[in-house]
Amino acid sequence: MEKEELKANQDALERRAKKKPSAKKNKLTMVPLYCKGCGLCVHICPTGTLQLYDDPKNKFGASVKIDAPDFCIGCKMCELQCPDFALFVNYEEEKKEGGQ
Repeated sequence: MEKEELKANQDALERRAKKKPSAKKNKLTMVPLYCKGCGLCVHICPTGTLQLYDDPKNKFGASVKIDAPDFCIGCKMCELQCPDFALFVNYEEEKKEGGQ
């Protein structure tokens, strides 16, 4: 892993250390086939949910993993920033009283 990628991961972990897990349960989905490991999502995530890693199976040599899904606040910054549409945030519907 290159210096820049390590720095991105370190920055993400530092952001995560300042946060608490989100009360909302958002479903963050990553499509590995689309990911080129550019790290834009890792840099922009305010809670450090994502991490870069070396991925020999990826033709670009790196990929992103959802390292701490409980920290996702559903801001969709990663989804909006990703040039390859590899990330999607879906909101979990809150269950209303009475089972509806």
